[in-house]
Amino acid sequence: MIKCLIFDLNDTLDNTNSAIIKAFKIVLKKHLPTLNQNDFQSYAQELMVFFWQSDRLADLSYPNWTMDDIIKHAVKKWYEFKKTTKNIKINAERFSRDYGSIRNDFLTIKPMMVKLIKALPSPLFKFIFSQGNSKPDIINLLHRSSLNENDFTEIISTKLFKEENKPSINILNYILRKYSLKPKECVMIGDDVCADLMPAKILGIKTILSSTYVDALSTTDLQLSTLIKKCVKK
Repeated sequence: MIKCLIFDLNDTLDNTNSAIIKAFKIVLKKHLPTLNQNDFQSYAQELMVFFWQSDRLADLSYPNWTMDDIIKHAVKKWYEFKKTTKNIKINAERFSRDYGSIRNDFLTIKPMMVKLIKALPSPLFKFIFSQGNSKPDIINLLHRSSLNENDFTEIISTKLFKEENKPSINILNYILRKYSLKPKECVMIGDDVCADLMPAKILGIKTILSSTYVDALSTTDLQLSTLIKKCVKK
């Protein structure tokens, strides 16, 4: 019997990636006003890739980096990548400042997830598991999305755990111990197989992948072979 749901926050409950792209598009239009309109979407998507590279770099090597530092590094790396083919100039510091001032305007819990949370039975344990977001920021995000802290059993930010980032077995074990739960009674829902689902699966927790970047899912070599054959025949 399932007693507990553990939700990753970024791009599982909320719309992190689409919010990042929307903010990048607006700032690109401000900093590169002569850019072809058709390029804004592709440039913003490219920048998002460099953002996540920089975010992972911060996790591994620069734990003291702020979001501003991450954005500046991402913009610099993207500019180095782009300037070999495009004659553009961009100021990373001003870009980061402009991005930071509007990003949260686009961030919200996905409407379907709000509906799901509200429909879940109250005896069920429900957790938010987030890296990089402080608990007050998460609560503010919930309030903007017609949810509140009381809709969840506990909101867990990795910032509360010294030297702990995702993927994390320790934080999942913290949930199991504190609430006297068995792994088979829990489900972990996330959009990242490595950061969210791998440690849960290792502990014996059931997992659900939630991602708009997956066109097809294969769990065996035979399924993979079949899916490839279908793609090749199209």
